[in-house]
Amino acid sequence: MWVTGEYFDAFRAAELAARGRLDSDPDPHARLAWFKRIWEQAPPGERPLIARARSGSTEAWLFLARTRPQQAVGLAHPRSGRFAPVFAGEPDEPMKQALLRAAARRLRNFGLARLALAPLLSGDALLLAAAFRHGGWTVSDRGAGISFLLETDSRSFDEIWDAAPDRLHQRVSAGARQFHVEVSDLLTPRLWDEVELLAGPDPFLRDLAQDATLDRTLRLGLVHIGEVPVAAQLWTVEGATAVRHWHGVDPDARHLHAGDHLTEAMLRYLINVDGAARLDLGTGREAELGDWATGRLPLVRLDLFNPRAASAWGPALAARTAALVRRRRLD
Repeated sequence: MWVTGEYFDAFRAAELAARGRLDSDPDPHARLAWFKRIWEQAPPGERPLIARARSGSTEAWLFLARTRPQQAVGLAHPRSGRFAPVFAGEPDEPMKQALLRAAARRLRNFGLARLALAPLLSGDALLLAAAFRHGGWTVSDRGAGISFLLETDSRSFDEIWDAAPDRLHQRVSAGARQFHVEVSDLLTPRLWDEVELLAGPDPFLRDLAQDATLDRTLRLGLVHIGEVPVAAQLWTVEGATAVRHWHGVDPDARHLHAGDHLTEAMLRYLINVDGAARLDLGTGREAELGDWATGRLPLVRLDLFNPRAASAWGPALAARTAALVRRRRLD
């Protein structure tokens, strides 16, 4: 098969080249608009590096940020959930591998010495690791946390709740008499002021909430004690999929389990009202999310080193040594 590749150093050029093919993926994190949103909050001095590989009607895209002349990272954000390659044209697995291998070779020839991609779902990590190894890179991997998932399997929230462990019922009811819960699909100045009391200034989160309001995909939940907000969560829901992008709790209300109380209210709304069947709870502590989840998705970080670049030899050796130490401890 014949695979061609190219890269772009500006989002406008990538947008013109994509011709709308990256605008309607069912996964909101795989759309060009999502990466543009992340890039708007990139630290000063970084530059976009967008790689595309093509074969026939299929394409693979890697959205990266150059942090130094010879170093780049996957374009991600603490609120972005995870990083992944983006495909267009529905390539099968062998074609995905061929496209990513071509992108890896082009990035090596581009002169990059080091590339970090995280957080990746394990399937994406395996795909990228194989492609970059075949593309001439040295690959090191390590764990990057856990993403929690709730799948309803056609159950109502009440059925899910009835099957939840007693300890979760106790946490949710701990401060129930003091709490007032509000769920909104419209961002207002008053609501955002209350979110900022818990989140602090966050332009990425604000822009996400504003756009989700226009798209009618926003679900913003707040818990108050009296007039004071003590917990908040920001979700988006599209079709049968809901994604939690952020949650915050006032430390002074943790003993009342305000976060669990709000999660119960949000899941009830998303499942019973919105009809969500797959709910991405995001990352967090097992103690906070484990009792809600039906699945746990390991996340991976890939550190990629170009052996042609002398500046990568030391970091590559250090990464390999650290990986061996971790594996010995596990053994």
